[in-house]
Amino acid sequence: MFDHSANREQLYTIRLDGTSLTIRDLMEVRFTFLRLLEQRIGPSSRLVKCYRAWLNQLESGIDSMSESQIANARLWREAWEHASEIATPLLSQPQTTTFRFELF
Repeated sequence: MFDHSANREQLYTIRLDGTSLTIRDLMEVRFTFLRLLEQRIGPSSRLVKCYRAWLNQLESGIDSMSESQIANARLWREAWEHASEIATPLLSQPQTTTFRFELF
């Protein structure tokens, strides 16, 4: 069966910052981290919305945010922490490698 999702435009990616990164780190662990985020948050549009709410909270503070934005920022933070807890130990150099989310 043809997978339509393979042709959709990707809105974001996970990058790894560190030294001595292996192919496994760059392919499997990065993919695992991304899938864990998506499992916790939902489809890509919701994931981007939560990420932007989290950024807004960092930049402007909670006082300028609606309740739904606050909830989205909290969901992002919780999903990021969950993905980090699971994926970081899988890295070849977990002490010197960090995950970074990037929008395209």
